[in-house]
Amino acid sequence: MESSIGYADSGHKMAVEFDRKIIIYWWMTTNLTLLSTVIGIPVMIFWLPFGWIIHQKQYEHMSAALTDRSVNMRMGWLFKKQQNIPLDKLTDVSIHEGPILNAFGVVRMQFETAGAAPFILTGVKNSEKFRDLVLEQRDSLVSNPIVNNSNLGSEDVFVEIRDLLKSIDSKLSE
Repeated sequence: MESSIGYADSGHKMAVEFDRKIIIYWWMTTNLTLLSTVIGIPVMIFWLPFGWIIHQKQYEHMSAALTDRSVNMRMGWLFKKQQNIPLDKLTDVSIHEGPILNAFGVVRMQFETAGAAPFILTGVKNSEKFRDLVLEQRDSLVSNPIVNNSNLGSEDVFVEIRDLLKSIDSKLSE
């Protein structure tokens, strides 16, 4: 990660650790999916050696953390995805276990918000502890809206934005 902490990463509470077993889980589920299709069988010849490397890179580029205001998730090696879920918009955090996930010793966490598609993290270590901490932080944030109200002094912010826009406009017209 970068050395400077951005707004979304301020107030860091807990970082998520991922289990390396998810590499095996991803690799095997991809192979089984390829094996079940006619086109996938010849692709498997290339996927068997290179898929492992690709999944390892995906694992290395995964991170998630709980901050004072949000759950921040980053993933992807070639196609990067970053998502910040505000805790006050979070409706549910669920942990999924099933026969296939249990066979690989991993769990899947699902973060749901009102009106948005759920975000899924697979292979979270200490998932129960992380879920409980996220829900505690959400409840404390929602129960104390006055302490966490960022609208205080918003008039000053608008004045500053207006002045900056005027400055930019004058520099552009020169």
